[in-house]
Amino acid sequence: MFSLLIAYRSFIRQRRRSILSAAAISLSLALMLVFVGFADDGHTRMAEIGIRLGAGHVLVQGSGYQERQTLDLVVPDPAEVVATARLLPHVTDAVVRVNSGGLLQAGELSSAVLVSGVDPHLEPQVSTVASADHRVSGDYLRARQDMPFTQGPADIYLGADLADRLEVGLGDRVVLTVSPRGTAEPSSAAFRVRGTFRTGLRELDGGAAQIPLGEAQRLFDLGQSATQVAVMVDELDRSDATAAALAASLGPHSGLEVLGWKVALRELYEAIVLDDLSMYLMMAIVFVVVAIGIFNTVLMSVAERTRELGVMMAIGTSKGQLFGIVLAEAAVLAVVAAAIGVGLGLMGHGYIATHGIDVGALAGGNYELAGITIGGKLYSRLSVGVVVRWTLVVIGLVIASATYPAWRASRLEPVEAMRHV
Repeated sequence: MFSLLIAYRSFIRQRRRSILSAAAISLSLALMLVFVGFADDGHTRMAEIGIRLGAGHVLVQGSGYQERQTLDLVVPDPAEVVATARLLPHVTDAVVRVNSGGLLQAGELSSAVLVSGVDPHLEPQVSTVASADHRVSGDYLRARQDMPFTQGPADIYLGADLADRLEVGLGDRVVLTVSPRGTAEPSSAAFRVRGTFRTGLRELDGGAAQIPLGEAQRLFDLGQSATQVAVMVDELDRSDATAAALAASLGPHSGLEVLGWKVALRELYEAIVLDDLSMYLMMAIVFVVVAIGIFNTVLMSVAERTRELGVMMAIGTSKGQLFGIVLAEAAVLAVVAAAIGVGLGLMGHGYIATHGIDVGALAGGNYELAGITIGGKLYSRLSVGVVVRWTLVVIGLVIASATYPAWRASRLEPVEAMRHV
């Protein structure tokens, strides 16, 4: 208590120096909280966009499919996986898909495509590719039983750039040729263009096509099997826990691999991590500058008060107590500055969380990371844990910066210190 009282009096006495030091610390912490909240919302948005462009928060596939991408590795009973997944907490939906490559032909034109067999009734609930917001023309897929003429060509849903390259429009007939499972003989089927989409992702817009799930299973000779079950959860942060719970429910001998989105979409996840690291590196530079300033401030304070510290030691203050007094002064400065910084940071967070920031206006166009494009406004996400963690980091940094000046003060000799002018 004595150390804190002396520290507080020193903080008040050196008012100008204390205010400048506290301002540097509080502004650094406030900026850190604002940047972290803004970046967290942006990264969450990127991940959700990537997930809803045809992946999932959790993917169930045949063991080894992630590396080999072959039809020999399938989910033999996807209906059972879907039923198991839907029993887990926080799971909002689960859909079955068949993904493979093929060749799409329209007259004399042809193009390699990534073919996705999807459930026309469920896919629009989990995928932005199927949503009306990304539809350029036409309508979404119909299952064969929903078509007025069930014996005609099934529907196909094309990326807009792919449709342009093949010079096809709504109602035009195209032929899809694929290699079925377990045979080298190709299989072909005619489809009729039902609609086109544009996501902003070149790989999808220029090379992706969706067909009804039943048609894909027949064309690839999969029976009731599928290459993937995509599981959606209510919050991105619950993906890993849901993946672990689903893997445990399916059992270690199921012959399936259960992947969270961080593994399934590794390129996107690594891009997000690198983007985070670049922000932390920038803030680390700011904090180092602040730490140097605090170090210099405390060292100057010790130098200016050498005579005073010598008198304190002469009247019985121990070296340990003197060390504690100097650190206490830094702690008082850190706590006061951190409180102001948290207040300013939460004000900035509150404004951005309410009004948002238009990334298009900020970046001079839509922001893109790992092929994922973000437009419109970004907001801010801050949890109590993040605020507490960064506040403690800043307080610890300030106190650490004062350690050497405190040690130097504790090494003073009382007689020499009292002679100091």
